[in-house]
Amino acid sequence: MTDGKHIRRGDTVALLVSGGVTLAVCWLTRTLADAVIVPLFCRAPAEVAARYYNAALEKPGLVFAVHGTVFEVARSCAATDFFSMVTGLLTYLCMSKRSAAFAIAVLPLAWCVTIAANTMRLIFLVPATAWIHHALPEKAYAASHQAIGTLIFLTSFIILWEGVRHAIRH
Repeated sequence: MTDGKHIRRGDTVALLVSGGVTLAVCWLTRTLADAVIVPLFCRAPAEVAARYYNAALEKPGLVFAVHGTVFEVARSCAATDFFSMVTGLLTYLCMSKRSAAFAIAVLPLAWCVTIAANTMRLIFLVPATAWIHHALPEKAYAASHQAIGTLIFLTSFIILWEGVRHAIRH
């Protein structure tokens, strides 16, 4: 039987470790060269989004055009901060479940979630950009682009968060 103090102490340790993992992964991804980040985090979402819109993907620049609008998937589109947060959240789940087997899967699973969310962001960005260029002044383009990414990544993180909460309870 476990008392309440032990559970809280375990949660505190899990939170601290997962926070440390988040910061470490964030630092690591920011220090890695574009030659590592772009193929690892940008290529797959760019390829899927280009195929979704039946557009040719120019390589190595990861550029595709849809309805006259050119999209370039560069390092700034890599979603490495999202990857860091997902890695931290999955580390917390791993520690809460005390699963050594799951620990091996944290990074690959975080990468898969990041690639899926980033692909959805690129796919939604195409029609949103068309609307943005039609409805908003040019000075609002960058902020609108950022808002779309934030909406997609926040929604993805909330869904993952709820999945983790459910997994911890059961």
